[in-house]
Amino acid sequence: MIRLLTGDDNPEVKAYLERNYMETALLSGNLARCGIDNDRMSRRAGDYYGYFSAGRLEGILAFFNLGNVVPHFEAAKAIGSFIEIMRQRRFEVLVGMKRLVEPLCLALAPYKKVRDCENSYYLVNHEIRPYSLDCVHQIAAVEAVDREMALTFIVEAYRQGFKRRFNQELAVKLIEDRGPEETLLFLLINKMPVAQAIIQVATGRINQIGGVYTSEHSRGKGYCKALVAELCGQIHAAGKIPTLMVRKDNSPAVRAYQALGFAYYDEYLIVKFAV
Repeated sequence: MIRLLTGDDNPEVKAYLERNYMETALLSGNLARCGIDNDRMSRRAGDYYGYFSAGRLEGILAFFNLGNVVPHFEAAKAIGSFIEIMRQRRFEVLVGMKRLVEPLCLALAPYKKVRDCENSYYLVNHEIRPYSLDCVHQIAAVEAVDREMALTFIVEAYRQGFKRRFNQELAVKLIEDRGPEETLLFLLINKMPVAQAIIQVATGRINQIGGVYTSEHSRGKGYCKALVAELCGQIHAAGKIPTLMVRKDNSPAVRAYQALGFAYYDEYLIVKFAV
């Protein structure tokens, strides 16, 4: 049976997320920020469906207002129920561990057309290794950077680096709609941003790093590596585990993260659909 989850389900939802804490970080982080009831004004809120078997919660399917769908299930028998809901809902992106997303994507093939597919590694860092740059630079939180420069750089990152439709209004929301642990850092050279990284998701156990970008003319100098190392140090000091995703075909980034102590956990899949 699958149904919309409500506040009454919170104890069972929390137990489920704790059982699968590494794989459900995005679900956990957004639930902690926005709650289980959908606030339509929040991009990070959404509708949460639960798959139950013999009265036990064995899967969660979240439709976020941002346009993303995030599935997680403990039993493959949840797939059929997930598909019935997904066929009826409009969404742009399906994200999650590859072994969970791939069967759903195959089952959706008769109903939704795939526009793009991004294969990534999900990496976890249990062994923090420091890294420092030789050049003169400054690592600064977004609050300490000129507002217009920060907004301009974020728009560049999402347009050029991540190939997203992005504007200054969305950049403002990215800055303002962050939790207390969701640090956004820039690396500055001569007071100008040349790289960025952010803690995108924070849970009781992990902090997930994302939005890692270096401007084209500044690549190959270790700037993002230095930012990620700084975030890892902060996350470790808080008693949590740093995680991140990196495209499988981005070999330089994979090597840089491995040098910082990151290790393979699983494969991650981002599927974009035509809407």
